[in-house]
Amino acid sequence: MFDHSVRSDAIRAEHGVVKEVGELWGKPYTYLRHHTQVRPPRNDWRQDEIDSLQFIANLIRNGSVFPFTTAEMEAEAFRVLKCPSLGHEDIFAEFRFEYLEPPIDRSKWGLSIEQHLSKEDVIAYCECFFLSPSADRTEAFIDGMRSNPCFSLTGFEERCLRRLDVFKRICRGIDRTHYPDALHLWTAEENSVDVFLTMDKRFRNVIQRQKADLHCRILFPSELKSQF
Repeated sequence: MFDHSVRSDAIRAEHGVVKEVGELWGKPYTYLRHHTQVRPPRNDWRQDEIDSLQFIANLIRNGSVFPFTTAEMEAEAFRVLKCPSLGHEDIFAEFRFEYLEPPIDRSKWGLSIEQHLSKEDVIAYCECFFLSPSADRTEAFIDGMRSNPCFSLTGFEERCLRRLDVFKRICRGIDRTHYPDALHLWTAEENSVDVFLTMDKRFRNVIQRQKADLHCRILFPSELKSQF
């Protein structure tokens, strides 16, 4: 599964890109601009990760890697407003990213992704609906949904709700600002995805230190590249 931090950096410009901060509709946003003089110095770990993306695109092209995303991550990318400069091609533009099933559809809590795009809303969503409920309360919710004629839980959603301990284990020891990232990783884990690819060094490092017993590995692009 590809984190939006990876996809936002997937810009083909001979790897000669620099980050700029601009303003759009009165709000700050980050974009990538081609460095027209010389290639920027290779003294940034993120530049090395960007250099690995073309290799990963080739892995997708030859069927060695299958890309996935989620509706939550798409909404997150929209919120962040990370826009590439005009004229630069998205390395992954030619590929279709399959959507993973969320642990539970937000609408079944009476919420919607479109109405709750802010990071604080997503954090509150994780705290209220995944981290706080007891096992008894969760079972009561599942039973209530079974008798609700308007909504029903899929078997996958029921299984995920009964495995809230996995999400709580992922969140153990991380700052609450990383709960949205934990939600992405949990989604990947419940869908039996092999790798969660990210550029978020802080989140990746804290998950590595946790040594949580997860099937899904969290990797940088260069680490995935090194395995082929």
